[in-house]
Amino acid sequence: MGLLTIDMGIRALILPSLATLFCFMGFQSCYYDIEEELYPYQFCDTTSLASYNQKVLPILTQHCFGCHSGASPSGSVSLDSYEAVKQHVDDGKLSCSINHASGCSPMPNNAPKLISCDIQEIEKWIQSGAQND
Repeated sequence: MGLLTIDMGIRALILPSLATLFCFMGFQSCYYDIEEELYPYQFCDTTSLASYNQKVLPILTQHCFGCHSGASPSGSVSLDSYEAVKQHVDDGKLSCSINHASGCSPMPNNAPKLISCDIQEIEKWIQSGAQND
C-alpha cells in the first residue's frame, strides 16, 4: 500500500509537468514572420546611390520575377532585363502599378503593396534617371 501511494504521488507530479511542457512546445511551433508587421517602423535609408543592380533588381527579383519573367510573362509584361524594366519606367506603368494608383493594375497582383521602403528605393532610382549600373 505504501509503494502504491508513492507511485501515485510521482504520477501526480510528472503528468502535469509533462502536459505543461507539451503545451509550451506547441506554442513554440507557431511562427509569425511577416517582417513588415513585426517591425513596422524600420528605418529606410534612401540616402545612398539609387542603384539598379544593388537596390532595384533584388526587389524585382523577390516580388515580380515569379510572374513577370521567362518565356511567357504574365500580362505580357516582362521585367527580367534592364531594358524591359526601363520600358515600363519610361511609360510610367512601373511606378503606377507599385503605388497601386488608379488606372493601373496594382502590383504585386493579389498581394499586399510592397513595403514603403522598397517603393521609395524604386522611386528614387526612377527620379535619378533609372540608370543601369
